[in-house]
Amino acid sequence: MGKTFPGQIRLMDNPRPTFPGEMALIEALAREFGTPPPPVVLGIGDDCAALAVDGGRYLLWTIDTLTEGVHFDLSYMSLAQLGWKALAVNVSDIGAMGGEPRYALLALGWPPQRDRTGALELARGLQQAAREFGVAIIGGDTVSSPGGVAITLTVTGWVPEQEMVRRSGARAGDLIHVTGVLGEAAAGLEILKNRVKLKPAMKDPLIQAHLTPRPQHQAGRLLARRGLATAMIDLSDGVATDLFHICRASGVGARLEAERVPASPLVKAAAPLLNQDPLDLALKGGEDYQLLFTSPPEKQGALFRAFTQAGLPPPLPLGEVTAGDRVLLVTERGEEDISGAGFDHFRGGAVSS
Repeated sequence: MGKTFPGQIRLMDNPRPTFPGEMALIEALAREFGTPPPPVVLGIGDDCAALAVDGGRYLLWTIDTLTEGVHFDLSYMSLAQLGWKALAVNVSDIGAMGGEPRYALLALGWPPQRDRTGALELARGLQQAAREFGVAIIGGDTVSSPGGVAITLTVTGWVPEQEMVRRSGARAGDLIHVTGVLGEAAAGLEILKNRVKLKPAMKDPLIQAHLTPRPQHQAGRLLARRGLATAMIDLSDGVATDLFHICRASGVGARLEAERVPASPLVKAAAPLLNQDPLDLALKGGEDYQLLFTSPPEKQGALFRAFTQAGLPPPLPLGEVTAGDRVLLVTERGEEDISGAGFDHFRGGAVSS
């Protein structure tokens, strides 16, 4: 029998469940929380939750936490950069739904022994990003955090009902694209963690890609407005994991050709000096905060015209959606299953996305 304590829920005598990775834990939590009420049109399992509101729009709602020692190291990242990044990663989620960001709430955990003027430096970086992305910081909470700095942002935005892009719309035959080159943030992290000495022309852009990512929400809004994307996600944990999320949600597989993966030229040049495989940095490193999306082949002409007319860099082809349920990488050695092989919070403790 289970035990019940005053004011507490019933505790069952079943063995404690185990969760081999972040994806399994999220799915288990979703089962615990159950089906959301009717105003919620999209709950757990996408970049944002979506709620039906008046005016033919969906309210988009996302949240992200950055914790010291897991997501950042203040020995090589300034507090202002942390503030910028904390908002940027949330704006990226709004963009992945095709929405526009609007408001943010901040929850800040601050170590009692740390100089509190540092919190104002963090706020200045946060506000700089807010001005650039059109977001207003409207409230939040501050708490003591003996374990280190922790920053959580909740960001809301909106998207017209008929334009929201989910992870679940990909279909076999769709083509897979990304909004920019891959692997720079992962390479920058390797440089910072290992104090690798490289020429500034190579080192500085890679480090900046990690410390101050630039969300592609304008591209996401364009794709949604023009109806050019069938599914979309932001690249926080790496293509291998994030594309797998799309595949699971859509009931499809994906096929990528190694020679077509758009690893950044800087990544290709730096990888040997970092003792890294550029393909691993591009597909598994994470924190690119580009948008990965699928689009029907018959819309390719319209897709590239829309980006050109908007003054945005053209999207880069990455692969094709297939029947099946795995993400396969085609190399000279044959096919490799890379499904879910990106960053996972419960597979290691490295400072990463």
